[in-house]
Amino acid sequence: MGVWILAGRGIRYREHGSRRHGQRLDRYWCIRYKLDGRDVDEAVGWWSDGASQSRCEEILGELRRNHRIGEGPQTWRKLAAERERLELESASGVGQGKRPTMAKCFEIYLEHLRVSARPGSVKTAMSYRRTWLSPLADLVMAEITTADLERLVVAPMLEGGLSPGSIERVMRVFCALWNHSGSRGLIEGKNPVPRVGKPKVDNQRDRFLTQAEAVRLLAALKDRSIITHDMAVLSLFSGLRAGECLSLTWADIDFDHGLIFVRITKGQRARHAYMTAEVRAMLVSRYQGQPKSDQVFTGPQGGGSYNRPSTHFRETVKGLGFNQGILDRRQRVVFHTLRHTFASWLVQKGQPLYTVSKLMGHQNIRWTERYAHLAPMAQRSAVLKLEGFLK
Repeated sequence: MGVWILAGRGIRYREHGSRRHGQRLDRYWCIRYKLDGRDVDEAVGWWSDGASQSRCEEILGELRRNHRIGEGPQTWRKLAAERERLELESASGVGQGKRPTMAKCFEIYLEHLRVSARPGSVKTAMSYRRTWLSPLADLVMAEITTADLERLVVAPMLEGGLSPGSIERVMRVFCALWNHSGSRGLIEGKNPVPRVGKPKVDNQRDRFLTQAEAVRLLAALKDRSIITHDMAVLSLFSGLRAGECLSLTWADIDFDHGLIFVRITKGQRARHAYMTAEVRAMLVSRYQGQPKSDQVFTGPQGGGSYNRPSTHFRETVKGLGFNQGILDRRQRVVFHTLRHTFASWLVQKGQPLYTVSKLMGHQNIRWTERYAHLAPMAQRSAVLKLEGFLK
């Protein structure tokens, strides 16, 4: 970035070192004005994004007028927010006495998501708008009630056999839509989502493998897919999720200290996992001097990342008959069962729940307390230490 150059009263800019706008270097524009006797500096933005000397002059002119009469936004930040609000009202029809529908509010919300959220979040929101939220499309957004949500969204989802978790996700999208519309001044009133009667979500899996089942599973996986077998070993003996396995690079593997650095986690908190003899042997067999930046689990012939542990795993489990006759999905063996088995075995071996919680990467130990029933002897032993205390 270059030095600041004065372009006019209260207007200055500096040029980017390499980025161009047309035939010239891009410029970053700022304004300076006095407010309550002090100098205020505010950035207007890049030339390539629409900022310019004439725009700065127009902004300063409006601010000075507001300062003189004592009305309207007194800073550029507030003035920009006010302009955005008016543009949204114009787009939604609010300024012409109209009240925006859910469809119009959703359209504005999507524009916000496209610049602030991941593509997957935008795709999910559009899918919900097209399916379960479509009965609300023509309703005035501010008039949608809790009863409307229960009657037009929740009830059809329950009738369609959707899980409580799916209903919860749709309600979260509508809740975010309502909050965004309120923050932009398009609607007023309390968000109706918190009062919606939603079925409780119970996705807790109780199934874990016995040692004999684990031996059979690993042997069968080794015959079907060595990469799925190796991921299963890592999850079973280190507690990693499938996504965490897939994200590992060789830079995360510390053979000298027997550590695995788990960077990408569900809770967005990095942690360390530890190598057992089984995990070390598996990793040593996979390591052939690859660059540190390479992923540990790559596709066939080393091409690209591997992202399909579930297919081979599901076929193997089906062949072993582990899920035969099991209708409750919480009791079915899936890849995540390996992580659940890791924690269950540790508790059965007498490890404290706090230790297990840290190894699992749980943000709250309450998530680990589900395994407490697997250590009845440890609890009994703790209570029996009080025997004879009053003698």
